[in-house]
Amino acid sequence: MNNNLRMLLGYLGFIPFGILSIFPWVFGEVYTKQAYFLLIVYGAIIMSFLAGMSWGWNISSRKNLAVGILFSLVGFFTIIIGYFFLKIALIIFAISFPLFYIFEKRANKFMSDETYLKLRRNLTSAVSGCFLLSLLTTF
Repeated sequence: MNNNLRMLLGYLGFIPFGILSIFPWVFGEVYTKQAYFLLIVYGAIIMSFLAGMSWGWNISSRKNLAVGILFSLVGFFTIIIGYFFLKIALIIFAISFPLFYIFEKRANKFMSDETYLKLRRNLTSAVSGCFLLSLLTTF
């Protein structure tokens, strides 16, 4: 996949994070819980997608496979946690996305491409910012 398409898809994938983070501000606080729960669900989908990709980075590394599976499970269990404890789920994802970036930076050979590295850094920062902003507005 060429870098332009990768960048376009990456930034398009950020749009739901941004929309769901500001949704309660635009349409009223009555939608806060629903919007932020959908943010958790979308975050879980993206986390599972990213973690699933890690399974193919270095198939000889059982550690990469185990860490990838762990991040996939974090995505799944955060949906369940988010249903009951929304703030805790927002905190988990605000921390998990940067941790996955650190893991990916170490284990993914595509991170040696400066364009891809910048894309992932920008998206990780923006997504974590969405979770932190959402967390701040739930108090």
